[in-house]
Amino acid sequence: MKVGRNDPCPCGSGKKYKQCCLKAKQEMSLQYKILLGAGGVILVICMILLISSIRNFDGGPVNRVWSEEHQHWHYN
Repeated sequence: MKVGRNDPCPCGSGKKYKQCCLKAKQEMSLQYKILLGAGGVILVICMILLISSIRNFDGGPVNRVWSEEHQHWHYN
């Protein structure tokens, strides 16, 4: 059975459903939407940072030059 907005709340508080449990349900839904949106933004930022770090990777250690003569890395 569906509870209408103006019906007494089934929790037994004596209030109308719209002023009791429906209001709490809508507030919780808004909190989940905000949390989901923030998680999506964080995920996008992480992906951008990951992609940019992969593009900047040159395969060798930073500030070093490979010496063919000595067969090891030298600092610049």
